[in-house]
Amino acid sequence: MNESFLASEITQFDSFIQNSFTHSLEIIYSFHHLLIYSFFIMKNLTIFFTLIFTLTAQSIFANTHDGISRIQIKGTLVGCAPGDSIYLYQWYGIDMRQLEMTTLTEKKGISDFTFKLNNIPEGFYAIGTSPENTKPLILGTEAKVTVSGNCESIKAMKVSDSPVNEYYQDLMQENSNINNEFMRLLKQLRSAMRNPKLKMHVDSQFAVLDDRRIALYEEAKKTAPFIGKSQALVTYLSFVNNQGEYKNEGEYFANEYFKYVDFSDKSLQYTPALLQQMQPYANTLAQVGFDPAKQCEHVDGILNKTSAHPASYQAALLGTVIGFSKAKKDKTNFVKYAELFLAKYPNYDPKFRENLQKQINRSKSTIVGAIAPEISQQTPDGKTAKLSDLRGKVVLIDFWASWCGPCRRENPKVVALYNKYKDQGFEVFGVSLDGDKKRWETAIKKDKLTWTHVSDLKKWKSGAAADYGVRSIPTTILIDQEGRILAKNLKGAALEAKVKAALGK
Repeated sequence: MNESFLASEITQFDSFIQNSFTHSLEIIYSFHHLLIYSFFIMKNLTIFFTLIFTLTAQSIFANTHDGISRIQIKGTLVGCAPGDSIYLYQWYGIDMRQLEMTTLTEKKGISDFTFKLNNIPEGFYAIGTSPENTKPLILGTEAKVTVSGNCESIKAMKVSDSPVNEYYQDLMQENSNINNEFMRLLKQLRSAMRNPKLKMHVDSQFAVLDDRRIALYEEAKKTAPFIGKSQALVTYLSFVNNQGEYKNEGEYFANEYFKYVDFSDKSLQYTPALLQQMQPYANTLAQVGFDPAKQCEHVDGILNKTSAHPASYQAALLGTVIGFSKAKKDKTNFVKYAELFLAKYPNYDPKFRENLQKQINRSKSTIVGAIAPEISQQTPDGKTAKLSDLRGKVVLIDFWASWCGPCRRENPKVVALYNKYKDQGFEVFGVSLDGDKKRWETAIKKDKLTWTHVSDLKKWKSGAAADYGVRSIPTTILIDQEGRILAKNLKGAALEAKVKAALGK
């Protein structure tokens, strides 16, 4: 793998798994909203290697199968420096690997190059002066492809003599149009939840989009079969219009998200789509109420289907790792699949492995059953308070802030729970992500929060937040009398039931 590309890859993954977000995600008003929110928003939160950003402008990718025997790529470039090189890359599994390199020959300001290839599979390729400065191409079905452009803006390079690439661009645009319409309907869905007539109208519009997605998929299969395979990876139809015999949307999602995908197809080795799409799949499984064993059952079914093709398996596995790394309540499956990745690929980039191992260690310390990491910070009156000072009691660790609206709205419920059980061995340990001491103290007084409070006043750089992997607030962790983690982010009746059980009531 190219070193600069790998460095970027590692940096982005490390940044993702360690940085906290500055506020809670928007409230999701329906489960259907959750699934689509996961699909679209997660693209901004996830690893997305530099070249994935380049190659996935609208989340549509080319899959591959056996290509034609001989291919010629002719290029003309301007704005190039003497001695510049041009590279041809191929996507394979989770990497872009260099296939060819040639030094540009310049004459009167114009540089020409030619790549002659034999027996390459259909799939995603890229031409550029570096992995970060490339133009994606679908190769493997046409004997000749011509490109032209400027060395300073390779991404804007023009591709000609290639009906496949022209079709691909049209397909991306249509998918973009559908996705924009989908997001518009999601906004309507928020208000429609309390208006049956409006909801019926919105549901009918989702059905129209379902029809458009199916038509686009069917057209892609006929026009360019390997692109059709990629379209399958992003063809997910609405639950409300396709429920069938499924009792809930969680089961529907788990079984139908990849309805049109053949995971045994070796084409998946040559597209970033598999790596990308496994991320929202795994993350959503972790969000919608499946226990860890059930999550594994669904994921393992996919991994088993890809196992005949090592690069596909590696992409599906890493996508799973990234998806589960975002799970808010339970990191058990992140740890499981991340350790599997390290065991399967001991020779993968050492720096990447090191960063992944650090995140595993951090997650292990906060999974259910682990001893909760110590928290030692200052109280409002300047004294040091430790979480371990409350050993022997059932404790709710509450990460919050005065500026956090959802936290403040949740506080009355926590107050009621505290007052009900405080004399029976229940405590709350508030950890604020405030940066302004006065506002912190004012919020404590106004909301009548009479339990122990600490903060280092470092906002999202809070040491305690980092130790617990807090990425949004409010975040709560319930621990038992021995300091072991019992549950995360429970609310309402579920939280009270867990507290009562821990107290032996």
